[in-house]
Amino acid sequence: MRIGWLGLVAVAVLAASCGEDSPLPPDPPKFRVGGTITGLAGSLTLQLNGAENLTRGDNGAFTFQTELADQSPFTVAVTASPADQDCSLQGATGQVSGADVGSIQVTCAQRTYSLGGTVTGLTGTLQLRLEEGETLSVTANGPYTFQTRLPKGGTYSVSIATQPRGHQCTLTLGSGTVTGNVTGITAQCTPWFSFAAFPAATVVLGQSDFTSSARNQGEFTPSATTLDGPGGNPVFQGGKLYIPDLGSNRILGFDGLPSQNGASASFVLGQPDLTSATATTERGGFSGPDGLFSDGTRMAAADQSNHRILLYNALPTGTTSLPDLIVGQEGFDTAISQCSASGLNAPRAVSFTQGKLVVADTFNHRVLIWSTLPTTNGAPANLVLGQTSFTSCAGNDANGDGTVDSAPTASTLFFPAGVWTDGTRLLVSDSSNNRVLLWNQFPTSNGQPADVVLGQSDFTSRTAAISQARLSSPSGVTSTGQQLFVADIENSRVLVWNELPTANGQAANLVLGQPDFTSRNRGDPTPGTRPSARSLYQPSGVLLTAPFLVVTDSGNNRVLVFESQ
Repeated sequence: MRIGWLGLVAVAVLAASCGEDSPLPPDPPKFRVGGTITGLAGSLTLQLNGAENLTRGDNGAFTFQTELADQSPFTVAVTASPADQDCSLQGATGQVSGADVGSIQVTCAQRTYSLGGTVTGLTGTLQLRLEEGETLSVTANGPYTFQTRLPKGGTYSVSIATQPRGHQCTLTLGSGTVTGNVTGITAQCTPWFSFAAFPAATVVLGQSDFTSSARNQGEFTPSATTLDGPGGNPVFQGGKLYIPDLGSNRILGFDGLPSQNGASASFVLGQPDLTSATATTERGGFSGPDGLFSDGTRMAAADQSNHRILLYNALPTGTTSLPDLIVGQEGFDTAISQCSASGLNAPRAVSFTQGKLVVADTFNHRVLIWSTLPTTNGAPANLVLGQTSFTSCAGNDANGDGTVDSAPTASTLFFPAGVWTDGTRLLVSDSSNNRVLLWNQFPTSNGQPADVVLGQSDFTSRTAAISQARLSSPSGVTSTGQQLFVADIENSRVLVWNELPTANGQAANLVLGQPDFTSRNRGDPTPGTRPSARSLYQPSGVLLTAPFLVVTDSGNNRVLVFESQ
């Protein structure tokens, strides 16, 4: 009876416990993320953890609706901002730490844009000034950007604060109104040479000092430091200076542009060593080398008395360097003067660019042009200037009858001694006509007349004279594409035009080697014959390697290096 009662009690207890709810654990706390917006002028959209988007149009506090558990990470990003504003975030990432997050700062400000452009042709340092206050030093070609940023609708003005030494840069689109990032302010730099009156050279080669002028420094044989009537334009490319030493039948090679007087050459072309001077027709020889030219990869030499042009496919680097190709002869073992499309007679200058090869065929009184650089020895020219055909070779012979006419014309030549071209324009120093001819567009037909004449007032005059606009036996000619340089041999000076002339007889702007445009002194001071650092005697060539101008001072058996201001 007792056991039955206990069982009823247990059932009652169990039934009572099943009918009563047991307490559940509380939900973990959740928190919201927000902050403050300042500076907003428009519509802004923020995004939380890549999910909820919140769009606001006013400043003040903001809070996302999404709730995050404690210790949850959060990231807030700007997905859209007003068209002319940039909005930045502070405290946009973090972790919930037991409370709502309200520390995110959204700061909006007027959108600003960068200012910059591109620099080309630069050597040295160009300083650009933004009129808003910043000066930027640019030391390399390519894109540049000012640190200063301007808002949309703002105006800007950029100017050149300091030109690179030996160069002149011009700006395109240097001012305007900001409508977005400005990237089109272009600075184009070209070599530019300026000198004080009667400037002095800084370095002399071929002599030990500026007052000496003897051939081979008075010795019978040449050496690594001497010159004997150097002739024509030198070359400086690939870190090497090449000087045509005409009287010693060689080209001297220097490592770098020397900075010391009487520097020694490092190697020689045309001779087995630096003390030989024998003229030969061999592949590695020369007989009276004159003007040189290089495009930075290849080099050409006018081998005057061998009646040929020697072409090097790579810049020579030592005495064993040999030419790869010959123009004017069928092979390297002949030296025949000819009046034909493939022959030459004592050429004195050569130039090439954009595939075109131009040769001053001096004693044939003509200029020969190859439309493409020859790839075989003795290749014929495609065009002739100064003559009516490839078989006419008399000076000033307008009708091609083989007789020298009494006066020149725009289409004749008389001992041309120098050539320069940029592939579009062509310059020829017409030595015995005492003038320089300019073709504004590269010639396309035989005997095509020149467009402009310098040294004379018209195309039918040829008298030698000395003045700011006259010449006497001009030789080497070269240009930066803007400035023009002429070695005026018999006037013992170099003339400089600051722009390629557009009118016949246009006067030069600068003179080197003389105190003024009317002096023709051999020495300094006058009336002696002793040279100085600023005098010239029968200069025949000019080399431009900014900021240095190198002159072949033939009559003084030396080369002078001038430095532009």
